Amino acid sequence: MQDVQLPFLPAKLINGGIAGLIGVTCVFPIDLAKTRLQNQQNGQRMYTSMSDCLIKTIRSEGYFGMYRGKGWSEVLEVP
Repeated sequence: MQDVQLPFLPAKLINGGIAGLIGVTCVFPIDLAKTRLQNQQNGQRMYTSMSDCLIKTIRSEGYFGMYRGKGWSEVLEVP
């Protein structure tokens, strides 16, 4: 009896890695906004809501500013 699942193992790992990267890409801006909102000081509130934080981030740092630090998340996500 041959083991049929062995050749499909690398394909499953690749698919899982791609799914993880896509998941991190979709969730990372939301997590960035959440972290920035949590790190605000009571006296100095820069952001009023999550959408306000994302809009100000795009205006000040550009679109790719929302993904600053994403590389480490990708390294930790894909084994």
